[in-house]
Amino acid sequence: MMRYVALLRAVNVGGTGKLPMTELKAMCVDEGFADVQTYIASGNVVFSSKLGAA
Repeated sequence: MMRYVALLRAVNVGGTGKLPMTELKAMCVDEGFADVQTYIASGNVVFSSKLGAA
């Protein structure tokens, strides 16, 4: 299984549209990713997937 990093832009920037990292992690798990970890409240996610990079 390959390991990936997703650097999501504009997550938790400013005062509106806050996304708790627990919710982001749950979304990634629901999409089938494994070993999901988030980094502080930045929107950065590390995960494993059997899918290709494309």
